[in-house]
Parts: sequence; structure tokens; C-alpha cells
Amino acid sequence: MSWPPRYTILLLLFLLSLVNYIDRVNISITAPVMMPELGWDTELFGVVFSAFICGYALFMIPSGLLADTWSPKYLLALACCGWSLFTLLTPLGRFSFLLMLGLRFLLGVCEAASLPAVTVINSRWVPRHELGVAQMISLCGIYAGQLIAYPISAWILVTFSWREVFYLNALVGFLWIGVWLWYGADRPPITVSRGSGESAKRRIGEAEEHGDMRGGRVRVPLKALLTTPAVIALAVAYFFWAYGLTMVVAWLPTYLVQARGFTIQQMGWVGMLPVTGGLIGVLGGGILSDRLTKQGVSATWARKGIPAVAIAVSSPFLVLAASIASPTSAVVSFALFQLITTLGLVAFWSIPVEMNTRLAGSIASIMNFGGNFGGFFSPMVAGVLVKHTGEWALPFYTAAAGCLLGALVLAFLVPVRALDFAPTQSLGEEERLERSPAKLL
Repeated sequence: MSWPPRYTILLLLFLLSLVNYIDRVNISITAPVMMPELGWDTELFGVVFSAFICGYALFMIPSGLLADTWSPKYLLALACCGWSLFTLLTPLGRFSFLLMLGLRFLLGVCEAASLPAVTVINSRWVPRHELGVAQMISLCGIYAGQLIAYPISAWILVTFSWREVFYLNALVGFLWIGVWLWYGADRPPITVSRGSGESAKRRIGEAEEHGDMRGGRVRVPLKALLTTPAVIALAVAYFFWAYGLTMVVAWLPTYLVQARGFTIQQMGWVGMLPVTGGLIGVLGGGILSDRLTKQGVSATWARKGIPAVAIAVSSPFLVLAASIASPTSAVVSFALFQLITTLGLVAFWSIPVEMNTRLAGSIASIMNFGGNFGGFFSPMVAGVLVKHTGEWALPFYTAAAGCLLGALVLAFLVPVRALDFAPTQSLGEEERLERSPAKLL
């Protein structure tokens, strides 16, 4: 049995997310060393974390529009080039706090295109019954990137300095671009062949259903999307959930060192346990959702209901992690939180495709804008609370509340059904000819 071309695409998108998140969380891992060296306290460093998310959130919707209307292949290449460049330049921020804010903001601007473009490519390459797993394979790179970043970055910190962490991470991004430009593609290639028969017709029908055909330029009804209650509710649910998760991702390394007494090297190893929990949860949630869908379980339960329950159940583990006396038990509780809450991530990245395949990138970008608007506040909230109270548990209590609210909004206000908008596409004569019986390669 030959290797399906879509598996190559999924592998490359997984590696993209891996590189993306290494470049995103490296500053969280280096923060315990950077803060005393630069003289910046938790309040100032919370602003540094939020500067990235500000750029990421502000350019999320424009990036989604570009992903739906332009080439997602070249959009991802340009985006990766941009964030790799600003990762390389990050050490210059030590000379000026404002320069650091600018570099982190621009890094966020470039990374904003990643997830919307990945969603568009997956919606074109992957049959709908495999979509949950496909999206989660791509998003698994988020946790795989952290899993790699924790021990390697900690080792570089101890052996060299925090600046070399950013230099090495940038190099990996540039290498990915070359591989992607060689093997990546916007959609499966389609060629007309004689005698293709019913098998080819069926495959073309599947391609049309999932948006894999060479359609005309997508027209995005942005006003309709922004005023649709279902899309707004999805963004609000993601706002609360991302508020909680972003706080954990941004501050966990510093928390483990300052509040739990781990050394830098120990943090690099024990920090892998919560990340491993997240990796298992992301992939497991996608597999479970797709399996339930294949077995005839309604999309409402498979794509939303069970994920919402998982997110709600995860909240108490975050409270436990922040309040339990034992450092080891705290790390285990963080791992259980990450595992259970990420079982629900499949809801947020499969529902946009269920709503409208053609506009999945735009819907996902609106949702992700909402999520990162929440993520913008959470690092600063944590920094301010710790500075003025000296209490590390308070930020994580607010994060747990955010996850619970996100689960409730997702469960009760977000529908899982197709949404009709204004016509998104018109076909030219050449495109209509392409819809003759053909063979999907």
C-alpha cells in the first residue's frame, strides 16, 4: 500500500506546529534566567508575554481571510520566515524593553497565519471523517514543540546562555521552509484521464464535498461571519478556555522555579510531564471524536458535547496543582489538567469546518482572535497578581475559572451545524471543465 500524499502534508503541518510552538514558548522557559539578568519583574515580563499575543490576536482575522482567498502554502512559508527572523532577533531586546515588546509583537503577527492556513489545507486534503484526527495531528506539534523545548532549552541555558536558545530555534524554522516549499501544496492535484470510471467520479465527488477541487477565488462574507451568533459564541468559548491555558503555558516554567523550588535543569525535565499530558490529550481527543463520528454518534456530541465535559472536568485539577503542598504532586496535577483539558481542543478546531468548509479558515481565525484576546490578558493578570500579592496560586485559580466558563459557553451556546452565508465562489468555464470525470492523485 502506497503512502497517501495527504500523510506527507499532515507530517509537514505537524512539524510546522512543532517549530511554531518552540519559537513561542522559548521565552517562557528562559524567563527565570532573563528576568534577574535584565532586571524585569513578573509584572513587566507579563507585558512581554502579552505583546506576542497582541500581535497574534490583531492579525488573526486578516490571516484567516488570506488563508481562504490566497495560497495557504505560500502564506505558511512567508509566516514561518517572518517568525524565524524575529526569533533570531529576540536577544536584541535585552538592550531596550520597548524593543523587546516590538520584537515579540512582530513575532505574534507572523505566527497568526499558522492555524487558519493549516485549517484550510486540512479541509482541502482530508475527508471529513478523518478531520478531527488531522486537525489534532497538526496541533500535536504544539505540545511536541514544548516537549522538545523544555529539556533542550534548559540544557542550552545552563551550558551557554539564554540568547543561544533563540538562535538555534530560528535555524530550525528556516530549515522547515525549504522542505515545505518542495513538498507542500494547497490542495490535491487533479488530472483528467480517460476511462477513469465510477471510482474516479466518486473521488471527485468527495473532493467537491470537502473543498478539494480547484474552485475560484473564495469571497468571504466577513460582516455576516462577525454577526453570526454561532461564530461569536465559539469565539467567546475559546476566549475563556485560552485565558486559562495561556496562563499555564506562559508562566509554568517560572512557577516551577520560583514557587516550587526546582532548579533550571530540573524544571527542564519535570516540565515535560504536563506537556506530555497535553500531547496525549490533543491526539486522543481527535481520535475519540472521529471514532464517535464514524460510529454514528451525532456531531453535537462527538465534536462538542464530550469535549466540553472534558474541559469542565479539568478545572479542579488546576486548582489542585496551585494549592497542593507537594511540588511533585503539583506537577502531576498540572499534567492531569493538561491531559483532560486538551481532550476538548478538538471541538474548537473541527467545529469551524462543520460550520462551513469553504470558510473554515475565516471562522477559525475569528474564533482564534477571541481566544488570543483572552490569552492577551492572562499573562499580565498573572504578573500583576504575583507582584502585588506574592501569591502564585491566585493566577491559576482565575485560569481554572476561565476553563470552566469556556466549557459552559461551548456546551450551551455553540451549535454544531452547517451555516449558510452569501455565495462564496463563482466558477469560470475552465473550472467547470475541470469538474469532468477525473482522477485525484
